[in-house]
Amino acid sequence: MQKKQGSMTLLIVLALAVLCCLLVLCLGVVAWYTGGEWLKQFGLPQLPLPAIPGQAPTQPVPSVTAATGASPVLYLAGRTDISIPPLGQPSDVSIFSCRDSSVVQEVFPPGYRITPGSEFTFQASGQINYFGGPLEQGFLPDGDPNSNAQIDSFGGISAYQGPSGALTGVFLTDVIPLEPAPDLINFKTDGIGKDFARLDPQIGQVFLIGDGVNSAGKPQVFAAPAGATRLFIGLVDAVAFYGTPTCYADNVGSFNYTVNSNQSFSAIP
Repeated sequence: MQKKQGSMTLLIVLALAVLCCLLVLCLGVVAWYTGGEWLKQFGLPQLPLPAIPGQAPTQPVPSVTAATGASPVLYLAGRTDISIPPLGQPSDVSIFSCRDSSVVQEVFPPGYRITPGSEFTFQASGQINYFGGPLEQGFLPDGDPNSNAQIDSFGGISAYQGPSGALTGVFLTDVIPLEPAPDLINFKTDGIGKDFARLDPQIGQVFLIGDGVNSAGKPQVFAAPAGATRLFIGLVDAVAFYGTPTCYADNVGSFNYTVNSNQSFSAIP
C-alpha cells in the first residue's frame, strides 16, 4: 500500500513538473512574439530577444536624413591631407582645376562612422544641375538616363563608370585613401547596371546609390566590407563627366537622402 502511495505521489510530482514546463514554454513564446512588452504588465524586465527569421526587428533601425548640397566631392572622402582652397585661389590639386564658372564652393562629402559588415539602404530625392543652369533641367539621384560618366580614380578611390550625375558612395578604413585605387564597378548596362538587389563593394570602390531602389521599387542593400569604418556620400563630377574628377563649382541644387542600417552608425563631425 505504501509503495502504491509513493508511486502516486511521484506521478503527481512529475505531472506538476510537466505542467510547469509547459506553462513556462507558453509564457516564453508569448514574450518572444510580443517583443517582451507583455512582461512589463507583471513588472518583469524586458530582455532582448533573438530575431525571428522573416520578421521585422522589434528595435528601431538606425536612420539619418540629410542633404548633400550641390558640391560634395566624393573623391575628397577621408582626405585630411588636402585643404579646399577658396574660390579664385589657384591650387595644384586637379580636383580644383575647373572653376571658370564658379557658382558654389566645393565641400568635403558627409561621412559616417560605421561597423564592418553593416548593411545599408538609402532613399534619395532632389535634383542637381551640374552645368549651373535651371534646377528643373538637372538630374535626379539616379543620374542622367541618357548618358554615362567615365571618371578617373583619385588617390585610393576608384574610377566611376555609370549614369552621369548620380548620387554615389564609398566605404573607407580610417587610413587616408592613397594610391593604388581598386578596380571600378561598371554600372552601365554592359556591366551590373543599376537594377541590382545587393552590392558588396570593396574598400575604396565608388558605388552607385541613385534613388536607393530598383525597378521593382525594392530597397537596394549595400554591405560594408571587412575593415570598413567609414561611409561617405557624395558626387562624382568632371568636364562633361569624363576624365579627371573636377568641375564641382558650377553645380546647382541638392540631393536629400536617408540612410538606414541594421547596425548603429553616427555622423562624422
